[in-house]
Amino acid sequence: MKRVHTMSPKAKKVLNPALAVFIITWLSFLVHVIFVGTSGFPGGVVRVVDGKYLIEEHGKVFALTAMQYWFSYVHAVFFVAITVIIVILVVVFYWRRDLKDEYRDA
Repeated sequence: MKRVHTMSPKAKKVLNPALAVFIITWLSFLVHVIFVGTSGFPGGVVRVVDGKYLIEEHGKVFALTAMQYWFSYVHAVFFVAITVIIVILVVVFYWRRDLKDEYRDA
Protein backbone atom coordinates (compact mmCIF):
# COMPACT_ATOMS: atom_id res chain seq x y z
CA MET A 1 0.00 0.00 0.00
CA LYS A 2 1.31 3.43 -0.94
CA ARG A 3 1.94 5.80 1.94
CA VAL A 4 0.31 9.23 1.50
CA HIS A 5 0.95 12.28 3.67
CA THR A 6 -1.42 15.24 3.57
CA MET A 7 -1.19 18.72 5.02
CA SER A 8 -4.01 21.12 5.70
CA PRO A 9 -3.74 24.65 4.27
CA LYS A 10 -3.13 25.93 7.81
CA ALA A 11 -0.22 23.50 8.29
CA LYS A 12 1.27 24.49 4.91
CA LYS A 13 0.95 28.17 5.78
CA VAL A 14 2.94 27.68 9.01
CA LEU A 15 5.30 24.79 8.28
CA ASN A 16 6.56 25.82 4.83
CA PRO A 17 8.00 29.18 6.02
CA ALA A 18 9.29 27.54 9.20
CA LEU A 19 11.03 24.88 7.11
CA ALA A 20 12.54 27.60 4.88
CA VAL A 21 13.92 29.40 7.96
CA PHE A 22 15.29 26.08 9.27
CA ILE A 23 17.04 25.27 5.97
CA ILE A 24 18.56 28.76 5.68
CA THR A 25 19.72 28.63 9.31
CA TRP A 26 21.16 25.14 8.89
CA LEU A 27 23.05 26.07 5.72
CA SER A 28 24.39 29.31 7.20
CA PHE A 29 25.49 27.48 10.36
CA LEU A 30 27.22 24.83 8.24
CA VAL A 31 29.05 27.50 6.21
CA HIS A 32 29.99 29.30 9.42
CA VAL A 33 31.44 26.15 10.99
CA ILE A 34 33.36 25.33 7.81
CA PHE A 35 34.96 28.79 7.63
CA VAL A 36 35.67 29.23 11.36
CA GLY A 37 36.41 25.56 12.07
CA THR A 38 34.22 25.43 15.15
CA SER A 39 31.18 26.99 16.76
CA GLY A 40 30.97 28.94 19.97
CA PHE A 41 28.30 26.57 21.19
CA PRO A 42 29.19 24.97 24.51
CA GLY A 43 30.72 21.64 23.66
CA GLY A 44 34.31 22.13 24.59
CA VAL A 45 36.46 24.06 27.00
CA VAL A 46 36.44 27.84 26.42
CA ARG A 47 39.24 29.99 27.86
CA VAL A 48 39.86 33.69 27.36
CA VAL A 49 43.55 34.53 26.93
CA ASP A 50 44.71 38.00 25.86
CA GLY A 51 41.27 38.85 24.50
CA LYS A 52 41.05 35.69 22.37
CA TYR A 53 38.49 33.00 23.03
CA LEU A 54 40.25 29.65 22.87
CA ILE A 55 37.83 26.81 22.14
CA GLU A 56 39.07 23.27 22.48
CA GLU A 57 37.15 20.70 20.47
CA HIS A 58 38.17 17.28 19.25
CA GLY A 59 41.77 17.75 20.35
CA LYS A 60 42.23 21.06 18.50
CA VAL A 61 42.31 24.60 19.86
CA PHE A 62 40.60 27.36 17.89
CA ALA A 63 41.25 31.06 18.62
CA LEU A 64 38.30 33.37 18.04
CA THR A 65 37.82 37.06 18.66
CA ALA A 66 35.10 38.08 21.11
CA MET A 67 32.81 39.07 18.23
CA GLN A 68 33.39 35.76 16.39
CA TYR A 69 32.76 33.77 19.56
CA TRP A 70 29.52 35.55 20.53
CA PHE A 71 28.17 35.57 16.96
CA SER A 72 28.90 31.86 16.71
CA TYR A 73 27.33 31.18 20.12
CA VAL A 74 24.13 33.11 19.34
CA HIS A 75 23.93 31.50 15.89
CA ALA A 76 24.17 28.02 17.42
CA VAL A 77 21.55 28.78 20.08
CA PHE A 78 19.23 30.17 17.37
CA PHE A 79 19.77 27.01 15.29
CA VAL A 80 18.86 24.75 18.22
CA ALA A 81 15.81 26.90 19.06
CA ILE A 82 14.55 26.78 15.45
CA THR A 83 14.97 23.00 15.43
CA VAL A 84 12.98 22.62 18.66
CA ILE A 85 10.25 24.94 17.38
CA ILE A 86 9.91 22.90 14.15
CA VAL A 87 9.58 19.66 16.13
CA ILE A 88 6.95 21.21 18.39
CA LEU A 89 5.02 22.56 15.38
CA VAL A 90 4.99 19.15 13.69
CA VAL A 91 3.80 17.44 16.88
CA VAL A 92 1.05 20.03 17.39
CA PHE A 93 -0.15 19.79 13.79
CA TYR A 94 -0.23 15.97 13.98
CA TRP A 95 -2.11 16.20 17.27
CA ARG A 96 -4.62 18.65 15.74
CA ARG A 97 -4.87 16.37 12.66
CA ASP A 98 -3.68 19.11 10.29
CA LEU A 99 -0.93 16.68 9.27
CA LYS A 100 -2.14 13.23 8.36
CA ASP A 101 -0.52 10.00 7.43
CA GLU A 102 -3.21 8.30 5.34
CA TYR A 103 -1.60 4.88 5.88
CA ARG A 104 -1.74 5.23 9.66
CA ASP A 105 -4.94 7.30 9.92
CA ALA A 106 -7.03 5.12 7.59
